[in-house]
Amino acid sequence: MKIIISERQQKLIKENSVKGSLIDMIKEDGWKSASELVGGYENLKKLVGIKTPMDFLHLFDDLNVVQSEEEGPDYTLFRYEKGINIIAYNGNSNISYIDYYKIWTFLDEGFGLNFTEIQDVIKDWLESTYNLRGTIPARHYG
Repeated sequence: MKIIISERQQKLIKENSVKGSLIDMIKEDGWKSASELVGGYENLKKLVGIKTPMDFLHLFDDLNVVQSEEEGPDYTLFRYEKGINIIAYNGNSNISYIDYYKIWTFLDEGFGLNFTEIQDVIKDWLESTYNLRGTIPARHYG
């Protein structure tokens, strides 16, 4: 049986493949590298379908959640691979240290949010996605 794919379907497959590759690049290398590849963060937002700060944060809904071996039981780490933490949550102080380069700066430069607005949107995301209630987001320059 031969499967026939229309030009429109081929274009859609290619667009989804490019979108997936860009999302992977944002997660692995950060938004800055991905945006440079496509001519700026406005182009990146369009190609990936990011319309709001929360759309961007939802790219990171699939982080692995592990207890820190180095920092002890008070620290929960959110990451894709060992040693490269996107978020480090200190349960003792209720502070979530957010990777400055992968997350914080895009909310600043890509959406023009100020410090308090960035904290608020990250706080909402952490509560709804990772059940971190009342956490205080802080920048981390890992």
